[in-house]
Formats: sequence, C-alpha cells, structure tokens
Amino acid sequence: MKKILLPLALVLTTASGVALADQTGPYVGASLGNATTDLKADHWEYNYDENVVAYGLYGGYNFTENLGLEATLGQTGEQDNIKKGYATLTPRVMMPLNDQLSLFAKAGVAYVAVDGDYDGGDINRHDIDVDGWGWTAGAGVNFAVAEHVDLRAGIDYLSTDLKNADNDEDLNLDSETTMYYVGVNYNF
Repeated sequence: MKKILLPLALVLTTASGVALADQTGPYVGASLGNATTDLKADHWEYNYDENVVAYGLYGGYNFTENLGLEATLGQTGEQDNIKKGYATLTPRVMMPLNDQLSLFAKAGVAYVAVDGDYDGGDINRHDIDVDGWGWTAGAGVNFAVAEHVDLRAGIDYLSTDLKNADNDEDLNLDSETTMYYVGVNYNF
C-alpha cells in the first residue's frame, strides 16, 4: 500500500503548483476501469460480473474552457465468452472549480457491438453477434497534474437496443452498461 500512496502523494504535491493551461484545443487519452452490463430480452436476462475490466481510448476538442466534443472507443473484458465493444460521440460541458480541478458532464450517441459464444441458461446460442445504436451519458472530474497532462475519474452509462448483426430478428436485446474508470489525457 505504501508503494502506491507515496508516489501518489508526490504527484499530488508536485501538481499542487500546476495551473491549468489554456484548455482549448485537441486532447487524447486512455482509460481503465470496470463495467457492469445487463443484457435483457423478453424471455431472459444476463448480468455481467461487476469486476469485468473496461478499457478505452478517448479524444476530443475543447472549443472553450466550458464546451467540447468527445469521442470514445473501448471494450469490456471477456466473461462467459462474451465481450462488448463500444463507440460514443458526445458534447462535453466543463465547469472549472479552480486552476487545477474541473467537473464535466456529457451526453450523446453510442454504438455497441456484443460478440461471443454463449451456451446456458434460458438462451442456448453458440454464436452471439449483435450490435445497435443508443445513447450515453457520463460525468466526472479532471485534475491537472502537469502543464499538458490531466488525470480523470468518471462514470459512463450506455443504453442500446441490439439486434443480430446479420439482421436475424430472433435475438433482440436491451443492453445497459455502467462503467467506472480512471484515465489520463494529454492536451495539445
């Protein structure tokens, strides 16, 4: 535990003198966290374990210190031979609290694809290949740790209606995913 806390304290102490640079312009980042997913149909429900890893890349452009546009591309870890990929596009609203700390909220469109080989429960399908469009919303906090580097912690929610990718209408699912994550991004 001391091996983690000491470097974190050094980073926060060093960052205490860092002021947010002009936060307008492009940025890129990476995130890591965990995800909980519920897949529901008329006759069955499947819940992922809450410890499934979620990881992704994000990037965007801040038009002002309060308004930006962000895109994400990510994936959840595999469980029971099922994995989920996602992409989102959202306007992002930021509220600076001081020179280092800001809150953000976002909402927009989401695309989700679920692929796997599942056999059990009320569903007995060896090849699950579904995708679809829906919506996403999220919120979090950014903390400047260096002139161009921010740490981020947040929560994202994705809700989509999924259908067989080959247009077979016999497997239609409602998908709800909640992701808790931390990330680091570089502001150009």
